[in-house]
Amino acid sequence: MIRLLHLAAIAGLIASAIYAYSIKYDTLYQAEQVAKLKTRLRKEREAIAVLRAEWQLLTRPDRLQAAVDKYLTLEASGAGHLGRFADLPARADRGDEIARKLESLGLFATATPGARERAASTPGRDEPRTTGSTSTRTPTATR
Repeated sequence: MIRLLHLAAIAGLIASAIYAYSIKYDTLYQAEQVAKLKTRLRKEREAIAVLRAEWQLLTRPDRLQAAVDKYLTLEASGAGHLGRFADLPARADRGDEIARKLESLGLFATATPGARERAASTPGRDEPRTTGSTSTRTPTATR
């Protein structure tokens, strides 16, 4: 019985030694990977710093002004280049497109002629623009 216990203790000792060495080598491998990633990160940061320096060099105002003078023919903008609202063409009245579609299909829109008659009978008043409104608005002078 004692021999069996000795063999079990030796087997347990060998198994724990193998496990400890596997943990040690796995830890060393992970440490090497971390060191490689840190080196790679440092190189990338240096590359970013170089690119930023190149960008600052390329976007210097004196260099850009020289390139503009050499390659572009620009003229100063003044008030003559600006348009006025009155110069725009008037928007074309599209009319009632839904009624035209219905008429082309042979159907007649019943609500549209009534709305036209109401608008023609009260030229000084605007129709309410919200649905369900019962009051009519009167135009007010704001000037």
